[in-house]
Amino acid sequence: MKNVFAVVLASLLAGGVFAQEDVHKHQPFDMLLGLNFGVGMTPNMGELFSAVSNSRIPKGNYAITFDFGLTCDFYLFNWLSFNTGLLLHPDIYLVLDQDFYNVDSFTDIAATPICLTIPLAAHINIPKVEWLYAGMGLNLNIPLFGMVDGLAGIDTKGDFFVGLPIDIGFDFVKPGKGGGRFFFRITPEFHENGTTVPIGFIWQIYNWKLYSKK
Repeated sequence: MKNVFAVVLASLLAGGVFAQEDVHKHQPFDMLLGLNFGVGMTPNMGELFSAVSNSRIPKGNYAITFDFGLTCDFYLFNWLSFNTGLLLHPDIYLVLDQDFYNVDSFTDIAATPICLTIPLAAHINIPKVEWLYAGMGLNLNIPLFGMVDGLAGIDTKGDFFVGLPIDIGFDFVKPGKGGGRFFFRITPEFHENGTTVPIGFIWQIYNWKLYSKK
């Protein structure tokens, strides 16, 4: 009798383990709507702020970026999703191949567009550790207007440019429900006069599950 009980208990425990493995954060054809906030900057911004106090901006590639808006995820598999959306993307950037003198403010000579950004990306939830979230994509940045007035001859609006965001972080969405995500992002941005590489984070404040296949 004890042997039979031991076999039944072992079977129940094994069944529980395998059932747990079958529970995924996401299922094929899941659709999520996420509210996003993000910020990034190039590592040399600290050097820039100290230099501007001497009315000098040293040569280099500088950027400060923000993101706010909505994204939509579609899961092809429980581990692979494709993402798009619509974001407001304030972007302050400057590319200098030599030192610049007699400047009172960084934004006097920087491009300062507020962009309408369309992200196109693919992300994966790492199998077996689905709370790990990683991916990359393409940002289409359409400048709408400049945030500040620059010096004569300085276009604070800038031209259309693209970015290549690379993400790694954490997925807190619960199986069958919604939830947040937090991931770190590095984004090479390709401007007409050079490339900037801001580093920062994206906080998906919440992702609502719009559709889930039963």
